[in-house]
Amino acid sequence: MLEADGWAVSQTDSGDAAILRLEEGVEIDAILTDLMMPGMDGRALLGRVHERWAEIPVIILTAHGSVDSAVGLLHAGAFDYLTKPPKLEELRITVRRAVESTQTKRELARLRRRLRLPEDVVGVSRQMRAIFDTAIRVAPSTTPVLITGETGTGKEVVARAIHAASGRDGFVALNCAALPPSLVESELFGFRRGAFTDANRDHAGLVEVAANGTLFLDEVAEVPLAVQPKLLRFLQDGEYRRLGDAQSQTSDARLIAATNRDPSEEVASGRLREDLYYRLNVVHIELPPLRERPVDIPALAEHLLRRLSERYQLEYAALMPDALAALMAHQWPGNIRELENVLARSLALRTGSTITQRDLPPPLSAIAPAGPGAALFEENPTLTLEDLERRYILRVLEATRGNKLKAAEILGIDRSTLHRKLKQMRGLPGLPLHS
Repeated sequence: MLEADGWAVSQTDSGDAAILRLEEGVEIDAILTDLMMPGMDGRALLGRVHERWAEIPVIILTAHGSVDSAVGLLHAGAFDYLTKPPKLEELRITVRRAVESTQTKRELARLRRRLRLPEDVVGVSRQMRAIFDTAIRVAPSTTPVLITGETGTGKEVVARAIHAASGRDGFVALNCAALPPSLVESELFGFRRGAFTDANRDHAGLVEVAANGTLFLDEVAEVPLAVQPKLLRFLQDGEYRRLGDAQSQTSDARLIAATNRDPSEEVASGRLREDLYYRLNVVHIELPPLRERPVDIPALAEHLLRRLSERYQLEYAALMPDALAALMAHQWPGNIRELENVLARSLALRTGSTITQRDLPPPLSAIAPAGPGAALFEENPTLTLEDLERRYILRVLEATRGNKLKAAEILGIDRSTLHRKLKQMRGLPGLPLHS
């Protein structure tokens, strides 16, 4: 059946044989397995696959459609489950979603290799692919680059990606907003001994330190007006002068600047010199906010969770579907930085081996019930009302870890109604009651 849809299907007669097939290096986009098998069962196969091939989604077929077993499979990392015999269209859509998930991850890996992107650069959306392409094409030159975007969109990450592909020596960064205005000039261009009180030694500025490398000026619109002509001169001919020095020096540092403000508005207000703006804006890269590219959130979240687990020495925890749906529904005013903070908190404070919506901080934990329901419909718009209700109830129970009282509150029904619906689910016994 799947072959008729154009899929190349590789079949094995056991879980052990499937592992051998993977060890042979066969590229597999998704695994569809029965739960009950002789020898290695579907749950054990799921565990083995996640240990070594975590990027491959596993779909489990089960005739034992109990709520507790289904929830357990999702907690163990299953991409989805289907009750036997699965509806043909439901099977097709579930397999397609799983394959697309794998292909997205592999496309990102190929994009990184082709464009020589650092591991921190994550994004498969159309907007980000265009930005990566521009970044890599401009990397070998010495052309100034201006990166704009809201706070937390990853401007420095893109700047570092440009530098990484440039072949230049070192990357030096300065947040112009973090310095008192009186110190910006000396930090940029350095000073000679005796140039001012407490200047008891010569000091090299960052344009000198960044020679043969890249100088990244974050929040460049914060550079004081009195210093902007000196920055302009450096951009024009590479010349600068230390404070207290009568002689000019040169540096071939490549300048990349960034700002979270609208540069044209800064020029109009008189806070940014027009001539400096034009010199900075030779190549303009505008980063879209995270809310405009939700397709990047799954890959970003996985990347950040792995990085955070290493940083804080915490066990990696996968996002459950309800948590991911909530993340994708959020507007993210703080962009990637806010996402990282949310994930760090959730990773540290999670109550189980995975991250569910329940583990997310407010207001993300309160996005339900619309989030899971909408996500279910988007996953499979052909579901009958009965099937949609069944799967939605299951997702809510998964999010509440089987707490029927809490699930009933989220669903907007009383507990007895929930019990009745569970009994109607083709004999599903449901989970033990929790108070």
